[in-house]
Amino acid sequence: MTQPSPAPLCDCHIHVFSASRPYAEASYQPPRKSIEDFREEAMVEGIGRAVLVQASIDGVDNSHLLEVLRSAEHIQLRGVAMIDEHTQGLAEMAEAGVRAVRIQDRTRLGINDLQRLPALAARAFQQDWHVELNTEPQRYAALQALLGQLPAGQALVLDHFGHIAPDSADNLADLCGLLDSGRVWVKLAPTRVSRQTGRYDDLAGPLRHLLARYPERCLWGSDWPHVMTPPPLPSSADMLALLRRELSSDQLQACLVDNPAALYRF
Repeated sequence: MTQPSPAPLCDCHIHVFSASRPYAEASYQPPRKSIEDFREEAMVEGIGRAVLVQASIDGVDNSHLLEVLRSAEHIQLRGVAMIDEHTQGLAEMAEAGVRAVRIQDRTRLGINDLQRLPALAARAFQQDWHVELNTEPQRYAALQALLGQLPAGQALVLDHFGHIAPDSADNLADLCGLLDSGRVWVKLAPTRVSRQTGRYDDLAGPLRHLLARYPERCLWGSDWPHVMTPPPLPSSADMLALLRRELSSDQLQACLVDNPAALYRF
C-alpha cells in the first residue's frame, strides 16, 4: 500500500502530566509522563506532530500544558486547553500554540457541561479556536440542538470515536447525523471504545464508514499515556496498523497528515 507523504504524521490526542503538581483530590492518579516520555514510547511510524489535550484532572490550570508547548524540542506541538468563563490570557495561549478548548460532558465521570458549550465556544471563537467535546451517544440529541448556537464556521471535534459502542448501528447512525451538519469532526481514538485492544477489529466497520463519508473531518489520536488503563497498555503502532489495514492511501493521508495540519494549523 502507498504510504502517506513524508510530512510528519500527527497524533491528535495525547496528555502530559507535571512531575510536581499534587493530585491528592483527583479522580485518578496520573502517570507522571512528559513529552520526552512520549517521544521515547509512542513516537513511532513517522509521527512528528502531536496535540496536547488538557486532562480533566488539571481543570482550567493550563500552566503545565503551556510550559510544554513553549519548551518542547524535536516535535511539533499544538494544544487544547480547558477554560471557564473567567479564564484570562487566551491570546497568550494562542501564541503558545493552543488551538482549541475542551469541554467534558461524560455521565460516567459525573461531568455534564454541555450547557456551557455556547458560552465557551464564543470565547474560543474570539481566538479562532475550535471546540473539542468529550461526550457520549446519549447526549447527541442535546448536542444537535445546540449546534446552531455556535459561531458560524466554528468546528466541533468529538473525542474517542464519540464513545460509540462498536456494534451499535444506532450509535453510528446518530454520530453520522452530527457529522452531516458539516461542522462536526471526530477523533478516531479507539482505546476507550474498542473491546479488542491490540487489533481493534471491532471498529473496522465504523472506521471505513466514517472515512468513506467524511474523509476531510476525521483525525486519529492514541490517547497516550492511557490513564486508568490496566496493562498491557495500548500501542500506537497497533492503532496505526488498523488504519493501514482498513484505509486507502488517500484516506490515510487525510486522517494522519492533511486534516490535522488544517485544523490545528501546523
